[in-house]
Amino acid sequence: MHRQQDYDHPVQLGQQLTLRNGYCLAPLSTQTALFNGEVSRNDCYFHQQHAKYVGLDIVGSAYVAVNGSTAMGSISVADDQKIPGLRQLATTIQRTGAKAILQLVHAGRMTNPVITQGTAVVAPSTIQATHGAGGLPETLTAQAIDTIVDQFGAATQRAILAGFDGVELHGANGFLLQQFLSPLSNRRTDAFGGTLENRLRVPLMVVKRVLQVAKQASQPFVVGYRFSPEEVESGGLSLVDSLVLTHLLSHLPLSYLSLSLRRYNQQPVTIKSTKTVVDLIAAETTLPLMVAGHIRTASDVQTVAAVARLVAIGRPLMVDPHWPLFFRQPERLKTTREVTAAEVGITQQLFHYL
Repeated sequence: MHRQQDYDHPVQLGQQLTLRNGYCLAPLSTQTALFNGEVSRNDCYFHQQHAKYVGLDIVGSAYVAVNGSTAMGSISVADDQKIPGLRQLATTIQRTGAKAILQLVHAGRMTNPVITQGTAVVAPSTIQATHGAGGLPETLTAQAIDTIVDQFGAATQRAILAGFDGVELHGANGFLLQQFLSPLSNRRTDAFGGTLENRLRVPLMVVKRVLQVAKQASQPFVVGYRFSPEEVESGGLSLVDSLVLTHLLSHLPLSYLSLSLRRYNQQPVTIKSTKTVVDLIAAETTLPLMVAGHIRTASDVQTVAAVARLVAIGRPLMVDPHWPLFFRQPERLKTTREVTAAEVGITQQLFHYL
């Protein structure tokens, strides 16, 4: 198990990529891209302001296909015309001293035709999501699945051409890769559904394709995988299934695994254990872990540092980019100050959500 005291020192990610520290800007969809998914000046401004004191900035939810967009204002990596804007964004981040990773996503059923510009919403099975704004999706054919695997590969190539330091595959939060894993959203009877082995097939196909493309990078280029370890709904994705996924991913040349959690110290809900979800996952892998989930204080950071090489910070960093510098000062944490969406560099809608 990985153990360290803090995240203030350089961190090695992969064989050749060195981060100046272990603090990461969590992958956030700021929803500030242009209507067609092109990087906007607002995107660059947000990341310029928020990458100053972290070692890694993960640009969240860049969609690999038009019908895979998760929200209006998301960044697109679905075609070559987006490369110049992506290059500008990567350069903006890297000029702050942070490394830049592009998170790749396909929404699956967690979207709607307004967001996807009228293109069909697709999923492993024709089952509507129990939350979100999605309608009834179309079931993906085997050929369409192959196309999506190709789209993840092509998006990785664009990230390389744009100068990013790596990509992160978004297999969390109910999006397409998790939809294939979950028995609640995958009722297929072919090679992509039913048994756990079959439900794992598409996520592993995507990982292997992306790793294959990443080998072509002439500069250090890392690949990470983010996942939600379990679903609270009855009959959903279990932690046991995710432990199997963790074991299989650990035998592939990934650079890290990222856990999407409500709280970093949460207990499992699908199995009985006195250990935390993070501890159970960590026991199953030698890959570096990145952990997020309601991390606010120096005590939180110290607890996470005992098991995870990287700590991902979302809301605190969005509100104040200086957070890595002062989180150990209790008097600063107790200080309240009103800020506006414009100051933070996000939309009013996202600001009110936070």
